[in-house]
Amino acid sequence: MSILDSITGIFGGNSIDKMVGVDIGSSSIKLIQLSKKKDIPVLDTFGELSLSIYLKKEVGEIVDPTTDELADALKNLIKETQVDTKNTAFAIPLKNTLMFNLKLPKVISKDKIGDTVMMEARKYIPVPLSEVEIDWSILPSINQEETEFYDVLVISIHKNTLNKYVTIAEKLGLNVKFLEVEVFSTVRAILHYERDSVIIVDMGSSMTKIYIVNNSIIRKTHIINIGSSKILKQLGQQKSHLSKDSDISNETATLLREMKMRKDGVPVNLVRITNEIKKTIFEFQRENHADIDTMLITGGGIVFDQVRDYLEKELSVQVQVSDPFSKVDNPAYLDAALKKVGPEFAVAIGLALRGLSS
Repeated sequence: MSILDSITGIFGGNSIDKMVGVDIGSSSIKLIQLSKKKDIPVLDTFGELSLSIYLKKEVGEIVDPTTDELADALKNLIKETQVDTKNTAFAIPLKNTLMFNLKLPKVISKDKIGDTVMMEARKYIPVPLSEVEIDWSILPSINQEETEFYDVLVISIHKNTLNKYVTIAEKLGLNVKFLEVEVFSTVRAILHYERDSVIIVDMGSSMTKIYIVNNSIIRKTHIINIGSSKILKQLGQQKSHLSKDSDISNETATLLREMKMRKDGVPVNLVRITNEIKKTIFEFQRENHADIDTMLITGGGIVFDQVRDYLEKELSVQVQVSDPFSKVDNPAYLDAALKKVGPEFAVAIGLALRGLSS
């Protein structure tokens, strides 16, 4: 499979009967396998592996594994979760991509847009275009108004990033159907074709990502280099409180849900995140004359009641916790547990859903 083949499907996909979605983050690998039965996605297996524990580092530490170490860790996770298909998709972290919008005059014929995108992209991409793969898509108008410009979403990914996932797949004998930037996987997993504008806040251990979506189309993205690990520290939790033999993701999630906000005020890093969200919402509303009244929160670090209540109060929006497993058929007795851990698996679920979709 060429690198070009692995990225050309960013905005689409081919249908198969079994699919594994793999989300390699800064602190863990998450995996889910879905199968299709009578056109319904069914949960086969899922699991998570802490990279810090696997590499014998401090629990919760942000690590930078080599490609060989990632392949070995994924091999172990595949074995433990008893995955039984080679059909796989990998998520590309937003931090490893460059996404931007171009306004191109409609006097340009559609068959010339590709050439124009490549010409304009040179102004935004800080490396030679020969070192990256580029994909683009024309976005419809938010208010369905006729405009004089095409709104073109452009995605640039360095070939070294793509090569890393291809190499991991080759080492494990996996059949990679596609690679996809994580924002698209998240949106697919947690939205239900909402027509209004929605803001998504995805908090990981090392950073928080903000997406604004209208009519299920990505309109704006923003990265904040503050994640759950910094908020945990400000909430007075010491790494020593976590056992090195424990599963960091499960224990951290429990701590986050049970923890109360500090009596002497809100953590500074949470205030910073909130201010960045306010700024992003304001800019979008000013540029598009469209209101945002709903927020979905996802990821492993922000889904606990006190943070949700704080965001709702400060931003004057309705805040909901994402439930990506609601799109997947599974035994009823697992509903409560899957709803609890679901936000952490949104990216992996979104990947697998795309593989099963027609």
